[in-house]
Amino acid sequence: MNNKFNSQLSIVVILLDLITIAASYAFANMIRFNNFFNDASVNGDGKIIWVVLFAYIIITIISQNNEIFMHMSYRRGIYKILEKHFYIIVFTLIYMYVTKSSELYSRVQFVLFFVIDVLLMMLVHCLFKYFVTRHFRHTSYCERVMLITYADDAEAILDRIRQTRNWHFRIKVIAVLDKDMKGQKIRGIEVVADASNYYDVIKDNAIDAVIINTVPYMYKYIENVVSQFLDMGIIVHLNLPEYDLPVASGRKFDNLGMLGVITYKKQDYTFWQIATKRTMDIIGGIIGMFFFGIAMLIFGPIIKLDSKGPVLFIQTRIGKNGRKFNMYKFRSMCVDAEDRKTELMNRNEMTGPIFKIKDDPRITRVGKFLRKTSIDELPQFINVLKGDMSLVGTRPPTEEEYRSYNSDQRRRMSIKPGITGVWQVSGRNSIANFDDIVRMDCEYIDTWSISRDIKILLKTIWVVIFGKGAE
Repeated sequence: MNNKFNSQLSIVVILLDLITIAASYAFANMIRFNNFFNDASVNGDGKIIWVVLFAYIIITIISQNNEIFMHMSYRRGIYKILEKHFYIIVFTLIYMYVTKSSELYSRVQFVLFFVIDVLLMMLVHCLFKYFVTRHFRHTSYCERVMLITYADDAEAILDRIRQTRNWHFRIKVIAVLDKDMKGQKIRGIEVVADASNYYDVIKDNAIDAVIINTVPYMYKYIENVVSQFLDMGIIVHLNLPEYDLPVASGRKFDNLGMLGVITYKKQDYTFWQIATKRTMDIIGGIIGMFFFGIAMLIFGPIIKLDSKGPVLFIQTRIGKNGRKFNMYKFRSMCVDAEDRKTELMNRNEMTGPIFKIKDDPRITRVGKFLRKTSIDELPQFINVLKGDMSLVGTRPPTEEEYRSYNSDQRRRMSIKPGITGVWQVSGRNSIANFDDIVRMDCEYIDTWSISRDIKILLKTIWVVIFGKGAE
């Protein structure tokens, strides 16, 4: 999510500009003719708006350069708008001259249209940039990055990265390889690791990507370093001349601020895929909240009468790349369920860092019905609307489970967790080996598509309706 993501946002800006032009034209008509949909021409042939839209598209294509919209200053952005409108006006006047149609159009409407459009487009651009740069950094889509470097290079690397508006990622922590600087800060960013433990701190700091600033004597083992991070689901930005590393990932040249890097990643989702999935989550979350509300009215009092304790069970779970969040469920166990887990560990039917037993004595009478029908999962639509979870993904582990993950197992958490997923619709009650779950989750991550999410959602509904939910 960098140069490619910026390019996709530029497409969004173009669409916003086309809408702005149409809206400005309608407002100018309203002021001049007291009708939004009246045309500026005397005979109402409706051609001039299409000429302006065509001119905008042509000029946008011709003037395309490497200057990224999100990296422009507000002043530079306003200048570009004025420049583009100058060429659009020239294009439109040439059209009127060639077709000898200038007398057919209202000059007042024409001037009003361009004045309104310039001002409105400036406002839309500024608001769009403000919203993205201010709010994107606080979403789960913003890359949280660990810088791995040597002490002498750290400040220079950070300065180069910060020379541009780095809204789509932020340096969260630093690992210094050649000194023990843990607890100190460099340019306001904490050093949390050295050469002995920078793999381990990934789990504790919710890291999505690493920037590795290497030196010549690291070259002999850099392939192994990159491969280990990729196996964990971590994106690797390598500050090096091009290296032909035989690792199973895509490779492309990129820029992080003014720092040139080679980026390795196992999966690369587009802006449109991310936006579509989030839109599905919001729509599904709103629908799910309706059913959650009904279930709360019906089962809330029953849960309270059946056993002591709150109606909702709230537990800290691990989300995308180690992010912690509070997950909500209808309480289906006794209040001391977590304390009694230790004494039941010898009955665990799963292999690996996951706990599950049949006929769990901690489950209440109402809880058995809630779990069998998957009604206990309905409060998780709160998490979906908050952005902690998705409708479809991998199931979020507890903190204890996540800490025991190895590198391969950690990759299943390189995406947002979901209410449902491949495991849930593939006979989860018959799967006892955690490695099989990891294999299914990683296969889902590597082959993810919107259509597959829809299929899993439809299959989940089928499984729940016909009584094949959790035991």
